[in-house]
Amino acid sequence: MYMEWARFHKADENGRHYFQTYSYPQVWAAATPKEPGTGRISEAAALAYSIICAAGWQWQTPCHCVECTVTAKSAQRTTA
Repeated sequence: MYMEWARFHKADENGRHYFQTYSYPQVWAAATPKEPGTGRISEAAALAYSIICAAGWQWQTPCHCVECTVTAKSAQRTTA
């Protein structure tokens, strides 16, 4: 089974950015209506598919935008 993945930019309660990523079967994604303007399935559909499919996964990766990088470096300096 071929898998597809979608990544959504989010922020936690402390304002730190991260990417929430979901993997799900490619054939399911092909049969799902796409979000207008993005050309991809909705986050709700991606979440549901990643839960329903035995091969589906969910994971978070940190954001490395300028704002997040500056915040991380500032936090390192205060703890050192």
